[in-house]
Amino acid sequence: MLRFLYISCMIFIAMGAARGQTDVTPDKSPSLNIIGAYSFSADKAAYARFIRETIDANDPPNFSEELKAFLRKVGRGDEIRPLTDEARQEWEDDLRHHMDDAAVFEVQVTNPDARFSISDFVQADPSRPKEQWQVAWDETFLTTDGGTVIHIDRGHRLPEAKQYRVVFVIHFWKPGLPLSSSYGELQPPPVQPLPERLWRLAPYDLPN
Repeated sequence: MLRFLYISCMIFIAMGAARGQTDVTPDKSPSLNIIGAYSFSADKAAYARFIRETIDANDPPNFSEELKAFLRKVGRGDEIRPLTDEARQEWEDDLRHHMDDAAVFEVQVTNPDARFSISDFVQADPSRPKEQWQVAWDETFLTTDGGTVIHIDRGHRLPEAKQYRVVFVIHFWKPGLPLSSSYGELQPPPVQPLPERLWRLAPYDLPN
């Protein structure tokens, strides 16, 4: 009986030691890792398709029935007519002005603390006044595998998860200059064509 109790105690101690090794607390310090830097315009076919689909989506006859009903209800039913060629060209010019030289960043965020803010992603440009420096725009949050959009609850600025991805745009990106963040400067990798996954999950919206 005593031998059985001794063996049981030794097994329990060994299990506890093993558990202690596997339960080592991971590093909790915040970190940012740029997964990719992308260009809208690098893939000309995908870029042209996006512009065409965006203009089509903003052509009043293609509005949802709910929106059309609302416009009629508020006396704006006369606006439900096709865009003119001139209006379509204005849409395209505006999109290209903002997107041609923009860079899209996909960043892995780990253990963010109270200092972390999307607005701290900035490209400082010494040749321009500070108020003209480009700040992160149009952020979309994704799961850690980059496959699913994380929707933020009303009243929250960031996901509650300890690790996630954020996709955002820096307009008029200048290669060679770093990207500032809440935790210091980041050195982006070379710009690549925007993957189809991000055309779909994080479609671009024009600034207001």
